[in-house]
Amino acid sequence: MSNFQPDDNDIMAQITVTVYRSGAMSVGGDIHDEKFALTLIDAARDSVRSHHLRKHGELIIPAGSARTN
Repeated sequence: MSNFQPDDNDIMAQITVTVYRSGAMSVGGDIHDEKFALTLIDAARDSVRSHHLRKHGELIIPAGSARTN
């Protein structure tokens, strides 16, 4: 019998985005389940936005990128 104790900091999935000087981009990691991978990427985008909102106190939306739905 194992004495393994799960930890909330155990890595469950990882996606790495690499951008090259040429502008080429590669995405690696746990991307085989498309829906799950896109959900992780969306969560990461939200985390980046939240970080900048807390740091700067406002969210700047570039002209032309706002949705009016």
